[in-house]
Amino acid sequence: MKKTLVKAITVSLSSMPFAVSLAAPASDRPQCDYQHEWLSSACKRVMRVAHDGTWDLYVTGYGWHIDGFEGRRSELNPWSYGGGAGKHWVGANGNEDILFAFAFSDSHHNVEPIGGYARQWYTKPVLGGLQAGGGYFVGVTARSDVVHYLPLPLALPIGSIRYRRASLMGIIIPRIPGLNDGDVAWRRYE
Repeated sequence: MKKTLVKAITVSLSSMPFAVSLAAPASDRPQCDYQHEWLSSACKRVMRVAHDGTWDLYVTGYGWHIDGFEGRRSELNPWSYGGGAGKHWVGANGNEDILFAFAFSDSHHNVEPIGGYARQWYTKPVLGGLQAGGGYFVGVTARSDVVHYLPLPLALPIGSIRYRRASLMGIIIPRIPGLNDGDVAWRRYE
């Protein structure tokens, strides 16, 4: 189990482009000069977070299995305990770019590493700082029950509630016929 855990985290972290660039000096930073403006813009956002962002600590807690399990829901692990680290950058308009990597206990009590980039747009603060946010997450994960920890790319919607410096975030993992049996709502605490 320990070798599998180390291998899964190492494979997932090594496949994330920002893992190496976090410590690169300014002169060694990759240039974001691409032929397509959207690609240059995305590269600049990621590099800004990696080099100028604020460090975060992540704690995971609960995974809700919505439907499709027909009486097997009690066999699945709802406690997705885990943690990790990342960085975030908040723009002048309050929207957020995030880079992160962490690992948690999946539905079958196996370790699942995950990491990537998230972009969220937020509402104006109400009640002294409460905001709702929504956006997207792109990254990579690896699961023991899906080709034994082969890194898998992800692109999923993300939503959150933020109060000043704390966030409660959630990702919906949709049903994919032949791959998983039901929807999962997953939450992350920052």
